[in-house]
Amino acid sequence: MKLLLFDIDGTLLRPMGFGKKAFGKAFEEICGTSPAGDFPYDGLLDSEIAAKTLEMSGFDVDEAVMLKLLERYIAQLPSEIPGDTSAWLCENVPNILSEAREKGFCLAVVTGNVREAAEIKLGSAGLSRFFPTGAYGSDAAERWKLIPIAAKRAESHYGMEFFSEETFMVGDSVRDIDAARKAGVKSISVATGLAPYSRLFRENPDFLLSDLSS
Repeated sequence: MKLLLFDIDGTLLRPMGFGKKAFGKAFEEICGTSPAGDFPYDGLLDSEIAAKTLEMSGFDVDEAVMLKLLERYIAQLPSEIPGDTSAWLCENVPNILSEAREKGFCLAVVTGNVREAAEIKLGSAGLSRFFPTGAYGSDAAERWKLIPIAAKRAESHYGMEFFSEETFMVGDSVRDIDAARKAGVKSISVATGLAPYSRLFRENPDFLLSDLSS
């Protein structure tokens, strides 16, 4: 049996900036100023985003402050997501998820989002039903370490063993390809996020698609 591990932002959901806007408002509340600098969030854990933003804005990277930032971000996120989320879905989502299940694939999520943020995003987009388990940015300090966590949880949920050669990490960023390689699983890279097809191609993923309709 094959296991498909899906990233969320840029892979299932278009990177439309809702999360970044919510985090910016949370930063203003906690730190009293707008975050300085700008950088792409793709492939980063929420904790890495918080730490990097604090550093670029001239603050100490303090664990307690980071925790408060993420708590306020989670609280702010639902108000930033529009009522009509149809335009938020990437090409052929959720059809590809339904087709994968019908073909016997097992699904789980691997995301840099903390669990609460992931649940808000998937729930708002109507995708929660496809992902009964997974690993989140709050589960490990490095992205690649989320893959074995997700696989173990999937084995427990589905009641079967998933071998590394039958496990696929589906993501839109260079970091997803790197994580799959370090974890010893196959990579399926989709150019639906911030990284262009040409950039992903240079990283030599096992499979490279323009989008999930390919």
